[in-house]
Amino acid sequence: MIRTEIRDEVLVASFAPWTRPFVRRAEMRVPLAAIREVRLEADPRAAASGMHAGLLISGLMKVGTWTGLNGVRRLVCARRDVPGVRIVLAGRIENVDELLLSVPDAAGLRAQIMGAHA
Repeated sequence: MIRTEIRDEVLVASFAPWTRPFVRRAEMRVPLAAIREVRLEADPRAAASGMHAGLLISGLMKVGTWTGLNGVRRLVCARRDVPGVRIVLAGRIENVDELLLSVPDAAGLRAQIMGAHA
């Protein structure tokens, strides 16, 4: 669903072709300096709540943008049984405040971001 890498002090999240209509982009680029916090999420789907635009298959996956009651906009690409990360941004980037991403090695991605961010 998603591939992440760090290139030139930028976190690049590339979305699978079938997810692009729901997230409305092929990739999301976030400068590491713009990342305020990275948290591990056992079930990133559960962290996405509120009004949404995108794909919701109950109990299986969420792909798109979720806006909470507090106005926080989250770009979500999460599926069942895959842990993930919540990446909190210091300011809104491309109309997004946070990213909730399911990645097989969530702890490794967090360590990569925090290590490159230090």
